[in-house]
Amino acid sequence: MDQRALDSGLVLREFALERIGPVSIEETSAQNLLKLSTHTYWRRVWPAGLGLAAYITDRFGADGLRGRRVLDLGCGVGLIGIVCGRLGASVTFLDREAAALAAVQRNCRRNGLGPAQTIGGDWNHGGERLAPATYDLVVGGDVVYDDAEWPALGTGLMRTLRPGGQALLADPGWVPDARLRAAFRRSGFGVARDRWTVSWPPWRPTHRQDKIINIYTLRRAVPAP
Repeated sequence: MDQRALDSGLVLREFALERIGPVSIEETSAQNLLKLSTHTYWRRVWPAGLGLAAYITDRFGADGLRGRRVLDLGCGVGLIGIVCGRLGASVTFLDREAAALAAVQRNCRRNGLGPAQTIGGDWNHGGERLAPATYDLVVGGDVVYDDAEWPALGTGLMRTLRPGGQALLADPGWVPDARLRAAFRRSGFGVARDRWTVSWPPWRPTHRQDKIINIYTLRRAVPAP
């Protein structure tokens, strides 16, 4: 794990992922963690995001998203969407924080991707600017922690995904599994869960802990002919 200091309390870390190699991500340093608030959590790669990124590389393979349109929901510093881009996808990054989208632009350039396509907002403020039935895949790490947002999220996913499309949402075990499944089934999705183990924090050579990440696949049904 390479780690280089940047200005303003940031570090540049390389997250090693099978099939695509290292992904370089600018994020806040460990020393600044206590300064983070709910408006600045996006500055950090969290276990669920890393778990979902690794899961995607394993599930789709080195070229498995070629030609697919992907939306990175609540993208933060952009790790998951950048991984999808490295696997061949055309990616749109959505976040309500303008600074997050600026960080995504820098991280995309660092990882050999072209200028990032970004949209400012969330499902309630900005999501309406997403074209309907556009995306083959929507990805999101740590975006289902608030159950009050599940109905809006389900509606937005149903509107945005193409028929037959799917969403991959990662949760580090914060939410009740049965309640989440039931909520998204009410929104019209088929729901399945996989589990992925992350050794955290990956930049430490010792004293890591295994964290289990729940990864939910939400499938939008294809209408009967």
